[in-house]
Amino acid sequence: MREIIQYFVWYIIPGVLWGAFLEYYTTKNLPEPYNRAWTMPERSMHIFFWPLSFSKFVIELFKGYFGYYDDEE
Repeated sequence: MREIIQYFVWYIIPGVLWGAFLEYYTTKNLPEPYNRAWTMPERSMHIFFWPLSFSKFVIELFKGYFGYYDDEE
């Protein structure tokens, strides 16, 4: 039982850090109306499903960096 709790804690710690960073980033750097404070369901989703959220963020970051979205404008 102790191992399960340890795995859970080590899974949640990066999720809390990622969620805190992402909430700070989105509320401080995005334009209106996207820079509003998050609700608890949004926070919970990013904490518990942080591998999906983090992967999507990194993929879109690289797409933007390498000019994937330049042709759409």
